[in-house]
Amino acid sequence: MNRTQSESSLSLVEDSLTCPLCGDAGITTTIQPHSFDYGTGKSKAELTVDAHVRRCSSCDFDYLDDVTENLKQEAVCRYLGVLSPNEIRNIRKDCGMSRSKFAHVTGLGEASLNRWENSLNIQSLAYDRYLRLLAIPGTIRDLERIVSNTTLPKDQVKLGNRFRSLVVDEHLLEKKKKFQLHRVA
Repeated sequence: MNRTQSESSLSLVEDSLTCPLCGDAGITTTIQPHSFDYGTGKSKAELTVDAHVRRCSSCDFDYLDDVTENLKQEAVCRYLGVLSPNEIRNIRKDCGMSRSKFAHVTGLGEASLNRWENSLNIQSLAYDRYLRLLAIPGTIRDLERIVSNTTLPKDQVKLGNRFRSLVVDEHLLEKKKKFQLHRVA
């Protein structure tokens, strides 16, 4: 990456980027304030981030990419007072858990965690508060103990992470033989 100074702000030549329009290399990046609206009607707010504006030197195409989209998501989370995707990911990683294990221990949906960590959705205030509690040292350890002590009734066995089924034994098969449906007139 080569650094050059523009009149208004720092401009970087990004050697590794290619233009999404023409495919040429030589993209320059300029950090500029970028305002955007969040919400609608009376609750609409104007938020501002330091956007990474990409410009192709070949075709003069200007664009914002995922770096700025992530900055915008973090700005929305700050505005709403909830944890950002990086903060959620860090809570899970600080617990030393994969997304699957974290979901199992906390009871959160693995798909929901994925959406929150990858900026696809923003968690509700209730989930945000739960996540903040999970960041308190020792909380996950206590939850793991609770989960490991939880047992299913004798006639049920857990299959994978999601489904339960009856244990098929001789007693159940005998009951099945005696069961009959009768037509009511």
